[in-house]
Amino acid sequence: MIELTVAFSLFFLTLVLALRLNTSLLALLGVGVIGADAALLGFSGGAVWPALGLGALGLLAYPISLSPRQTRGRRRRRPRKARGSRAGRSPTLREMTAPELEKRYEILDRIGIGGMASVYKARRKSDGSMVALKIPQDKFVSDTRFVKRFHREAEVLQKLKHPNIVRVYDHGAFGDTHYIAMEFLDGEELDRLIENRRLSVRASIDIMRHVADALRHIHAQGIIHRDIKPGNIMILRSAIDDKGNVDPGGVRLMDFGIAASKVLTRLTITGARIGTPVYMSPEQAKGQRIDHRSDIYSLGIVFYESLTGQAPFQGGYESVIHQQIYELPTPPRQLNPEIPGPINDLIMKMLAKEADKRPSLEEVIETLKGEFKDTQELSRPFYLAVAAEAKRGSIRLLEPDGTPLKLFSGVGTAPGMFASPPLDLTVDREGHIWITVFEYGSGQSRMVHRFNPEGKLVASIGPYGVKSGEFLYPASVTASELGELLVLDSENHVIQRFNLEGQPLGRFGGKGTGKGQFNTPRKIVASRHFLYVLDYGNRQVQRFTLEGRYLSRYAFRKSKGSDELRVLSGLGIDDADHLYIFDADAQKIRKLNADGQVVTSLSLPAMQNEDPLSLVDVVVDNLGILYAARRGSDRIQRFSPDGERLDPIEIYAPVRGLALWKNPNPTD
Repeated sequence: MIELTVAFSLFFLTLVLALRLNTSLLALLGVGVIGADAALLGFSGGAVWPALGLGALGLLAYPISLSPRQTRGRRRRRPRKARGSRAGRSPTLREMTAPELEKRYEILDRIGIGGMASVYKARRKSDGSMVALKIPQDKFVSDTRFVKRFHREAEVLQKLKHPNIVRVYDHGAFGDTHYIAMEFLDGEELDRLIENRRLSVRASIDIMRHVADALRHIHAQGIIHRDIKPGNIMILRSAIDDKGNVDPGGVRLMDFGIAASKVLTRLTITGARIGTPVYMSPEQAKGQRIDHRSDIYSLGIVFYESLTGQAPFQGGYESVIHQQIYELPTPPRQLNPEIPGPINDLIMKMLAKEADKRPSLEEVIETLKGEFKDTQELSRPFYLAVAAEAKRGSIRLLEPDGTPLKLFSGVGTAPGMFASPPLDLTVDREGHIWITVFEYGSGQSRMVHRFNPEGKLVASIGPYGVKSGEFLYPASVTASELGELLVLDSENHVIQRFNLEGQPLGRFGGKGTGKGQFNTPRKIVASRHFLYVLDYGNRQVQRFTLEGRYLSRYAFRKSKGSDELRVLSGLGIDDADHLYIFDADAQKIRKLNADGQVVTSLSLPAMQNEDPLSLVDVVVDNLGILYAARRGSDRIQRFSPDGERLDPIEIYAPVRGLALWKNPNPTD
């Protein structure tokens, strides 16, 4: 009795859900119909795919579905490939019952299924060639609008003769069985290559050049594709060689199921939105009239994703629509510094919100024909080393103007990745980058790590603990000219010294009111002769020898005759041993000479959404340019040697630390 009650309850819940989602009970029970998420994604047939995807038709079938990028980092779920023709059959499909169709084609296997149609591998009996047959599911055949649209897809494709556009051989109907016979392709859709990170920058550029040429051809025929996305671009097997070069005939633009001629507004069928929101142009997202420039925008989105591994706009349907209309994306080179500058600029132009500001396809193709360097060289005398709160590229080397040169490390479990973003970073005299991270765990965990300039992890020290060489919370790190590393453990108010091989050399400090002891220390920096400690709780900066002997302190009174001290929340030095202290009460950076006198003050007010008490890192390059980064902000402020404010550097991620990387072998 209990089992019957449970079974009835499950059936009742399924029925309610089916009615609410406006889909069939059979779909929710898994009988003959695939789920909404799979319908949106089209089909997956493993290594061998048909020529035309079902993404567009699948989207039309399930208007309640969201983008496959509904949430950041969510993996795409793909329906399993049917094994054999028997496994491919579905009780709701009648397409296999047309004797007239089987007289022309030998059906071998169902290799893909979408929300509204299936694709079969077949052999044409007249000449023995392999084709892909696209056949609507029986339940949609009674919809005359759907049938008309289905055959319009074939008619559109039959007009197009281009090596990068899928070919259609035949289409028609035998009774209630409608079909399109098209080129059968052995390869993978572009989204699978992107997901598996199997594309080099060179390969992505070549693929986009061929797709752009295909688009130029269809636009010349007065046709707009309207659904450019990675799932509608097929890459044939062995089309990409070991050097990243792409065979010109190895790329196909597919799925013209929602393509149309002339200028159109958003079309609907069975109440569904047409197009994939992640790849929609702003005008398409707003439901306005669109033209060929909408395809150029969508191609820019695909190009962005193929180079960075992620779409520029992510989230749920309405969130993506809002971003498409109102927000600018992070420049792709901020996510992948190997992207050449001209390509980065081209993509940003393709993603212009106003259609008339986008480049023509002729301009796109001409730019993509250019020669680009495969690697970026460290040739300047110095670069900015930045720690950022980012899943990818949490350690970054930037040009002085903020152009990314190298990105590495991040949050994850792969080698060189960590459970949390860096707490701080520094650069030693050998050009290696040291970071500190917090990781509470077993004795195997380490919290101080050394990377070479190429981004390879070469050493890890500092397990969790209170003994020599161990840390509770390594809040800050700095490297001295003596070839030593100093690490501040803010939990136990101690500074530990190491050689560059990671061997402990000594420790000093402790909790107290000053003169070599600290209260909530937050930051340490080393000059050529001294070590400075930002003793936040005691509202002072303490000065030590590089071996750890206390020398003096720096503090600012709130007013003359007052013993109350100002809050200090930032620290930096330059090659001339000038000390820079951030006065949080005045929101100013104070520059002090060797005698401790303030010689310059630079205003650094907190911007919108910035904490005025957050820690400020200060570095000065060999040209006298001052860089100031407020922790948690996504920009670095710059000042000229005479104190003039320069344009800030956008980081596109919260800053966790800032240092100067000096090139031991500059060529510029």
